[in-house]
Amino acid sequence: MKLATLKDSTRDGKLVVVSKDLTRCSEVGHIARTLQSALDDWAHVAPRLARVAIGVETGSQPTMRFHEHDAASPLPRAFFWAGGSGGFSCPRDPILVTDGVSDISLTAQLAMIVDDVDAQPGADEAKQAILLVLLANDISADGTSAGSSFSPVAVTPDELGEGPDLSLLVRRNGKPLEGGKGSARGSAGVVAAAARARSLVAGSIVAIGSCRVSSDLSVGDTLRIEMNDRTGHSIFGAIEQTVQTRGK
Repeated sequence: MKLATLKDSTRDGKLVVVSKDLTRCSEVGHIARTLQSALDDWAHVAPRLARVAIGVETGSQPTMRFHEHDAASPLPRAFFWAGGSGGFSCPRDPILVTDGVSDISLTAQLAMIVDDVDAQPGADEAKQAILLVLLANDISADGTSAGSSFSPVAVTPDELGEGPDLSLLVRRNGKPLEGGKGSARGSAGVVAAAARARSLVAGSIVAIGSCRVSSDLSVGDTLRIEMNDRTGHSIFGAIEQTVQTRGK
């Protein structure tokens, strides 16, 4: 199942179920108005969303065109994220830095949206708590966080397939950067480790640390971050951003 949040006049946008090929989506406000409200009652809401997802693929569910430019972060704001809780940039927003900064860098990787996780969870509990997977891009400027953005679409773990190897493709000004190879194995251990520091609430985002790509950036650079499946189709849609100074 693939989920996205479309931008509207509200802070948290509106939740939609997206087709596997990322071309169509279906509004699900009658089930959950936002992704956070879905996460708050995931056990009851997720099966209903999954039925919509089946209908989107079979044609039995009304759909409209899905445009990645219309998407906010799947969670426009979150309770917890290592890069800083609060609001996030949309996946096609520019990266804004203060004029005169000399050290700009990115860290792109896989991340997870989790359910409630008590402190000291067992392995099974930690694994079951992983509800959705998405791409994350953290920007730092002169050693401090300059913001985070996430892929247009978040997917349930089964959408990654059974293969152990994943490849995150990051292009800077059209040229691929090195790195990005990894897998989602060990994700439960990452969740358990995060919960040892503090209990997690539904809607917390935890970096997997896998498929990581890091690079220096300059003002004017354009980034494109995505991950394709074995057939070459985008799994999450693309984060595509240009580094700009504020006020331009």
